[in-house]
Amino acid sequence: MVTPTRITLHGPDAESMNRVLRMFPNHSDYFMRVIFGDEDGQDLALTPNVKNTMIFERYRKVLKDGILVAGRRFEFLGFSHSSLRSHSAWFVAAFVDDSLNLQNNDTIIKSLGDFSDIRIPAKCAARIGQAFSETPYAVPILKCGINIDYIDDVKTADGKRVFSDGVGTISWDAMEEVWDHLPKASSEATCFQVRLGGIKGMLSLDSRLNGKVICVRKESMMKFPSKDQTEMGICDTASKPMRTVLNRQTIKILEDMGTNSEWFIDQQNKALNLLRNVTTTAANTSAFLKYQLVGTTAGLPRLIRYLSTIGIDYRRERFMKSVVDHTILRELRLLKHKARIPVDMGVTLFGVMDETGFLEEGQIYVTFDENHDNIQGRVKRSLKDGTVLVTRSPALHPGDIQLAEMRTPPQGHPLRNLKNCIIFSQKGSRDLPSQLSGGDLDGDLYSVFWDPFVIPKQYFSPADYPRVKPPELDRVVTRDDIADFFVNFMEADILGLIANRHQMMADYCDEGTLSADCVKLAEMHSTAVDYSKTGISVKHQDMPKPPRMRPDFLAPAPPTRLYDRGEIDNIGDPNEDEDDEDGMGMAKYKYYMSLKILGELYRGVDEKKIWAKDVQRPVDMSGPSLWDQLNTHVRTALREEGYSTLDINYMRQIDHAWKIRDL
Repeated sequence: MVTPTRITLHGPDAESMNRVLRMFPNHSDYFMRVIFGDEDGQDLALTPNVKNTMIFERYRKVLKDGILVAGRRFEFLGFSHSSLRSHSAWFVAAFVDDSLNLQNNDTIIKSLGDFSDIRIPAKCAARIGQAFSETPYAVPILKCGINIDYIDDVKTADGKRVFSDGVGTISWDAMEEVWDHLPKASSEATCFQVRLGGIKGMLSLDSRLNGKVICVRKESMMKFPSKDQTEMGICDTASKPMRTVLNRQTIKILEDMGTNSEWFIDQQNKALNLLRNVTTTAANTSAFLKYQLVGTTAGLPRLIRYLSTIGIDYRRERFMKSVVDHTILRELRLLKHKARIPVDMGVTLFGVMDETGFLEEGQIYVTFDENHDNIQGRVKRSLKDGTVLVTRSPALHPGDIQLAEMRTPPQGHPLRNLKNCIIFSQKGSRDLPSQLSGGDLDGDLYSVFWDPFVIPKQYFSPADYPRVKPPELDRVVTRDDIADFFVNFMEADILGLIANRHQMMADYCDEGTLSADCVKLAEMHSTAVDYSKTGISVKHQDMPKPPRMRPDFLAPAPPTRLYDRGEIDNIGDPNEDEDDEDGMGMAKYKYYMSLKILGELYRGVDEKKIWAKDVQRPVDMSGPSLWDQLNTHVRTALREEGYSTLDINYMRQIDHAWKIRDL
């Protein structure tokens, strides 16, 4: 980790596989992930009145000169889109591969593909970054006999809108080959997020295709030419539905669209009641941990349920109790401070296109496994043909939530073979995904609501921002150009600041997200999201000036005093700048009681009361410990089965246990 004053070494830590690491399986110790951050390990935060020029120059020097570790000089190699957001990059030290060829950062990049025609550093970095996307699984398509065909994109008549942006198709036979290389949990997926040489996007099942074939849309999926198409990396699969969870931005837009505030309160109360009942029974606790994916690998939910069947209270063991308590506390804090409210008539899925032309303009088909553990008992499977809402996060513009018509194909139709995805129409004047926060179909997730009480009174036109062509270099992009972009991105990354100010302005302005300031911030946010691909940044100075007050739901802790908005206006210092900070680096914010729905939801969660009354239930700690009770139970059961506990030599199992651990 590189900080402003030092370089610290950590690990080794397990890293998910990617295309580059898979190319050199016997030389993983020559690769190193480097994180650039502050002294506390967090991202270097933007402080408007403090210049961090010298710090970023230090980062730039490390990227260009490399890092010397144990006699090896590790040099900058590249980064994926997600690692760019987290300010981390891959470095590599020169080595001789299994074929006795010298490998370094230049030879590895050349082996990935031809990037010479890309003259925009940000775009070139993004294309190289495809090779660093996490691909836990890989399919040897040549060995499997899978062929690649190239097909045209589906566009509007004028060619300006693309309905198939980032999505291709896969045949039944090819999909079965893919299943053979996936874990059991993903072995029935019909949609896959893939990386294949220079190809990037989704593949969805088209049961009409014959043989082992993958159909790729060359224009929208082929990002750069590459000869390395022997393995197809699988980033993710549509193997399970994901539960839809509200957030502050979505809630505010729905409020401005006219959704009844009682619906939000009802959804939050349902979530609170579930948390209140987690510790009432071991079955509830087990189901909660399983749903939250806490301790599932170690079998903790199953252990808690089993202990209950033999009369042992898991809360007698401090560690297990603390795991449950901390998980409940996390969910309580997400409810109160982030408005992360689960929806019982909503689901989040990958988006793909209707290849058959069955769906008309404005229609979608939603299919998901209602019996999957991810949503079982938490989502009402009452989705029928009719009106639904569809959106995509992050949603800041009032038009980022749109109305659609759910339409189910007849039995036997090819679309009925798809699972756990949202199928969008290929008809109309504009594709629906692009209307939802500028989405596409190369792996974006979309959320659908079908609760009749969420349907709002009015709808707003989607945003349609003009495309700005970034400046190009008059030469080939170099490694130093990409390093400069990486540092410039860290320096100008204000995406979170824009989103936070949007929340402030949306609550403060009477028009909410429809106000001119919020609409401007939504456009700036869209530009900032694309900065990683275009290199076009937004400036902090261009953001609308915020008020000198914040709503109470944005307070990091309960404010010591809440003001009326007019009262703050009267006591505020007219010469005070909104970016002024005190000597400790803490902003001088005053908070008012928000009378809009986010304020009501925030004050509706009394975490202290829930914690004391419902979570910290009394437990009898007298008598033998949980492990003594369990040991006694096991020994008794063995004796009843005719085994002598003296015959069990646990020490002999140590080697076997270590082998299991290393799997």
